[in-house]
Amino acid sequence: MKRIIILLTGLVIGVAAMAYVYFSKLNNENNAKDLALQSATNNAALLFSFQNDKSFYQIIEGQSLIQQVLGAEKTNLLKQLKEFIINDNTLNSFIKDQEVYISVLPDSNKNLNFLLTLQIQQDKSVEDFYGHIKSKSIAVKNMEDVYSVKLSDSLSVFVGIKGQVVTASTSLKLVKDASIRLEENPFTEYIKENNVLAKNVLAHIYINFNQAPLLLKNIIAGNINGEISLFNKQNSFAALNYNFSKEKILFNGYTELKAEDNYLKIFENTPAQSIAINNILPDNTANYVLYAFDDYKNWLKKLNVWQEKRKEDQNVKKTIDNVKSNYRVDLNNIFPVYSKNQFIVFQLSTTEKLAGIALSNGEKVKQLLLDVSADYSEDIRLFKSSNILYSYYGEPLKKFERPYYTIVDNNLIVANNASTIQSFLNDYKNNRLLIQSPAYQDALNQISSTSNVSYYIGTKNSTDIFRNNILSTYYKHLRADSGLKSFDTFYYQMSADKGKFITNLLLNKYLKPEIPDSLSNR
Repeated sequence: MKRIIILLTGLVIGVAAMAYVYFSKLNNENNAKDLALQSATNNAALLFSFQNDKSFYQIIEGQSLIQQVLGAEKTNLLKQLKEFIINDNTLNSFIKDQEVYISVLPDSNKNLNFLLTLQIQQDKSVEDFYGHIKSKSIAVKNMEDVYSVKLSDSLSVFVGIKGQVVTASTSLKLVKDASIRLEENPFTEYIKENNVLAKNVLAHIYINFNQAPLLLKNIIAGNINGEISLFNKQNSFAALNYNFSKEKILFNGYTELKAEDNYLKIFENTPAQSIAINNILPDNTANYVLYAFDDYKNWLKKLNVWQEKRKEDQNVKKTIDNVKSNYRVDLNNIFPVYSKNQFIVFQLSTTEKLAGIALSNGEKVKQLLLDVSADYSEDIRLFKSSNILYSYYGEPLKKFERPYYTIVDNNLIVANNASTIQSFLNDYKNNRLLIQSPAYQDALNQISSTSNVSYYIGTKNSTDIFRNNILSTYYKHLRADSGLKSFDTFYYQMSADKGKFITNLLLNKYLKPEIPDSLSNR
């Protein structure tokens, strides 16, 4: 009996020891991976991730659209890095099948730059890797384990080595910054939670909207305001899968909002809706943000909670009470009763801004608003009181404090200038609409027909807006034939799903159907 007990005890100890060794090794590997990820996510707003596998490079080399987005300079840099690291059989043996991270980071002198981050395999000798790098490079003075590597006559990169983490960039600053403050951050944690990289997924893009201001300050010529002001306070992340295509660039996955007082939170658990209000947009619409929900009264309750969190509920109540006192009109009998399930804020190529609100009975609302508005012309009126629309729709309508408005086909259209409303009416009555654009229709066909929140940019109609708001380096890339000029649509679409948003990110290029020679010659 004692012998059996001794054998069982020994067996249990042996199994426990093996389990300890296995999980210790697994934990060490995960810690090493975390270090590479922590290095890649320092200050990064965008992180591109893929597996170091030959099939990836074979597929991506045939994706000319990606090269157009990156531009000739950055494309050449990545090709040279691949030649130096991946095509070197000895170097590549240290990082084969490991995840590769490419971070997009703000650099000095209003530039954006890439940081490449890799992890040496656990069973490989770090010293051997050091030795191979040293034989091809020059050590950087006064910096430990940082080397300068000449990739071509006109291109050099810095390579940093810290433990099993390797970083590379044309910027010494980025390589240096990557080696400090290696610790868990919210972006690292989010990526670890959402790391679903699989063999059937070519690549991922992760977006850290918290770092967007640092990125945008290197792109825009001025302050972060207007439509992009939301990026100053957007505590959210996205994890998207890349879908290979020769016709478009499409990522899909999820966006997750962390801050409870984020305005978009009030759309989070609302069923996605079929969109129709975009049918009213003029053909010179440059961009829009579209919002949709299932039931206005239920959505209004969420809006009221959001207003309370921002301590604006009393101001809203005061606005509604003042209208009732001054004009004997109860706004609660208008907007909560006749608002439908979507509204939109849009900007024209002329930079003018408008908003549209879908109504269930436009003629009734027109009558009910008579006492709280003044005549401007036969079709256009002006609100007498301020902040009415903000009270019932929140942040997107805040800029329309006391707007002019018109009501057409069950849509309330508002703008801060009467001439803008008149211009809209002229386009609408003459059927000059964005929905008739083949390029716009083609973009809509690439994404879902239902959503809750959608961001759209039409690049052609946005030319003057870009010229006035983006630094010349990036504007040139936007308008270059070898750059983004041929892309006509950017779309970021969000549909609520169990506390997150199913997301489609589309950069589309409309290709006109080819006419057969037999028909074109007729």
